Amino acid sequence: MRGQTVAAMRVNEMLTCRLLRWIAAQTDDPQRFIAEAVDDIRNELRSAAEEDSSTVTAEAAKQALEYLDNLGTEMLAPRRRKPASAEIKDLSPLDDYRFPPFTSAVDNPMNGTARHRDH
Repeated sequence: MRGQTVAAMRVNEMLTCRLLRWIAAQTDDPQRFIAEAVDDIRNELRSAAEEDSSTVTAEAAKQALEYLDNLGTEMLAPRRRKPASAEIKDLSPLDDYRFPPFTSAVDNPMNGTARHRDH
């Protein structure tokens, strides 16, 4: 189940990035559009963490802000395009995407008992 959640998060990230890049391409200054979008999200995360003021939320916000900074850097970096023939041969659309370690699913049992896998 956790693997499915992580996969869904990855798909959401891919779609969000593609939509942001497409929207940015429709503007006069795509880099500024992406930078402003990332800044707006950063401000919302900080505000939510300050309002909640719990330690757990603060740590989650810290990790989310680090992730957002990495994602923003990646989105603002010049993109390299693969030839169309290479895109067809890819086994997974996630091949070129790097995700932070906190989104990785752990397959080890948490308490030493066997886990059931959803198929």
